[in-house]
Amino acid sequence: MARAGSLRAGADDFDQFFLRWEPQVRRYLLWLEGDRAVIDDAAQETMLAAHTYWDFVNHLRKPQAWLFKVAGQRLQRVQASRQRHGLSTDPCELPQPEGPDDLGLRERELVFLEAVRKLPDRQRTAIALRWQLDLPNDEIAAVMGVSVNTVKTCLRLGRDTLETLLADVSEGER
Repeated sequence: MARAGSLRAGADDFDQFFLRWEPQVRRYLLWLEGDRAVIDDAAQETMLAAHTYWDFVNHLRKPQAWLFKVAGQRLQRVQASRQRHGLSTDPCELPQPEGPDDLGLRERELVFLEAVRKLPDRQRTAIALRWQLDLPNDEIAAVMGVSVNTVKTCLRLGRDTLETLLADVSEGER
């Protein structure tokens, strides 16, 4: 009887984990990919992996580092699968805003995310983890499997590249 109770406690823990982190995983993936179907598949596979390895994940000091690392891996897997099957993706899809529609704001968001997605993989990942999820450098390093100094370099180079890309877009509008 105690065993069934402890199983439910573990399920409750995972339920709480899921409710807290699944939206964060989706936001992170949005910075890396624009196709909602790809994001949905990668987020679902990530959370399934967390559930499958829950006994391991539940005892990690910082499970979010494991989670975002797995999310990036699952995203690559889903993208490769879709490419193999000839499925197209829409790089500009964003979730619908929850307030009054502001077309100018939405266009700026699309331009910004498009610029982020043009960054090299390491820079894009570091920028997304910092700006979207506000992770500190040591946690970004754990997710990316690199040193803190590499994270700092990726963030600096990513900011510089974004500045150039967005300046080019601004000049093209004039």
